[in-house]
Amino acid sequence: MSDASGILAPDQVFSVGQKLFELRPLTEVLEAVLDACATAMLAETAIIFLKDEHGKLRAAAQKYSGQGEPRGPSDISSSLLDEAVQKGEAVLAESAIEDPRFSGRSSIILQGIQSAVGVPLLGREGVTGAIYLDSRSDRTRFHTQNLPPLATLAAFSTLAIENARRYESAKRSARAGVKSLLVGASPVMQELYALIERVAVSDLAVLVLGESGTGKELAAREIHAQSVRAEKPFLALYCGNVAPQLFESELFGHKRGSFTGAIADKQGLVEAAAGGTLFLDEVADIPADMQTKLLRFLQEGEYRAVGDTRTRKADVRIVAATNKDLRAYVKAGNFREDLFYRLYILPVIMPPVRERLSDLPFLVRHFLDKYGGKGRGPSGISPEALRRLMNYSWPGNVRELENTIARALVVARGERIEPDDLLLEATHELADIPTDWSWKVAEKRHILRVLNACGGNKSRAAQLLAISRRYLHYRLKEWGEEKDEG
Repeated sequence: MSDASGILAPDQVFSVGQKLFELRPLTEVLEAVLDACATAMLAETAIIFLKDEHGKLRAAAQKYSGQGEPRGPSDISSSLLDEAVQKGEAVLAESAIEDPRFSGRSSIILQGIQSAVGVPLLGREGVTGAIYLDSRSDRTRFHTQNLPPLATLAAFSTLAIENARRYESAKRSARAGVKSLLVGASPVMQELYALIERVAVSDLAVLVLGESGTGKELAAREIHAQSVRAEKPFLALYCGNVAPQLFESELFGHKRGSFTGAIADKQGLVEAAAGGTLFLDEVADIPADMQTKLLRFLQEGEYRAVGDTRTRKADVRIVAATNKDLRAYVKAGNFREDLFYRLYILPVIMPPVRERLSDLPFLVRHFLDKYGGKGRGPSGISPEALRRLMNYSWPGNVRELENTIARALVVARGERIEPDDLLLEATHELADIPTDWSWKVAEKRHILRVLNACGGNKSRAAQLLAISRRYLHYRLKEWGEEKDEG
């Protein structure tokens, strides 16, 4: 990783940092950090120490590439490591034996350490650990010029380790039996579950996008349930239902007497959700002046209650959602562009029911169990009724399906829901009823639909489908659908 002069290049450091964020299990992250640091500094001994629950440094991973027997945590310069932790900054001994700071230290002399460096891992609560590197064979191997880029690499490592810990915490919760709030096992839902799992371990803002009725709040609750904030509050604010003049008070609270009708202090949702998650549904409807204040809160974590002069801080994760085209709102000047990009860091897109029809039987069963009357009324659905549900475009998505099943359970007279018990709009019933619901047929139907929407432009279609143009060409040739180049 170092260049010919032994100096770390910034672009190399950032490249390694980016790769660290792609890893999830803590063991993989620690191994990658060790490899990166040891390679960067040409170190023979590399050890990562992490603080335990008592604040003591414990070796979490180690790597040795020098001659002779492997070196471990007991064979390092503890004085150098202690100084780095106490100062909160990297400490380098280019010629350890001659360095007056460590002269006479038994570990330096007995272990024959020629050069060493200790770099603290600085998290939000201070020093969370440290990286130790040394060389026994060359006192000129480490360079002072490498301290700044090494500190940057340590910062990347700290974030990657924190993310890995959140990830493993979420996995433990899943193994402990935390039930998913979402229903379905189709390929698009499997992708959604995997995305939510990755998003949940972060503290960054999330923007859930999708048509009305696709379950955006359920996705937000799932993100919260799989996060380290799961034991803290999850609160929701439906932005379109709040009068513009009351929005700030609802979000940040107000002081008594701050406006007509403010007869007492009021706690805002930001304060009430401390340590947890605040879900802002239909975020496109936030008043223009409040967009500025929400942006400041997202950037600084600070806010003021209405009528208060005191600035407060709150540790709350924001998950927003909308069924609107926020980019169009930005273009029209109705939504702040900087707020859009602050929210659009981790987008989660909810698939409509028409793209996951294979999940429909599971959804129907879920709602039958939810609304079924424990021995009263229908307990199932006939194949003909299910077929009719499968042959509907579901413009209202899961919410419409839920209402349809709940209503059918009330009007049905037999032991099963029959086609006549379903109140569906004829304009949304499909004429072409698929007889083959296999994934291969669904893939062909979807690819051809996207290609047609792109006017036959294969490059654009491949981009929207997130597949290679070569794969698209292969599939079209296989189906005998090759057309002129777009």
